[in-house]
Amino acid sequence: MIIKHQSEIYPGYIAVLRIHAAVTRVYLKELIKLIDPKTGQTTRKKPKFIKQDQVAIVRFELSQSEQVIGMEQFRHFPRLGRFALLNKNGPVAFGKVPQGDPKF
Repeated sequence: MIIKHQSEIYPGYIAVLRIHAAVTRVYLKELIKLIDPKTGQTTRKKPKFIKQDQVAIVRFELSQSEQVIGMEQFRHFPRLGRFALLNKNGPVAFGKVPQGDPKF
């Protein structure tokens, strides 16, 4: 969920990912779909951007290709399946790891 960002966020957006003890730069590779936070239903597939108060499924890529970060699905290990995104002004978004993806 985007909690604090003044403009739209597009693929290519760079942020700092904090997940458990790991901190690294990531970039937004793909917007997969928007989700209605009340119903959990998909409201739009492949949106062009996301904005404040929207919930989305997205794919991030680590900025350093040789870097590896361990993650767990939120439903299996809630403490290891939460993350936050930050920029120079502070927190931008928070979320949960919905599923594992070897390309992530």
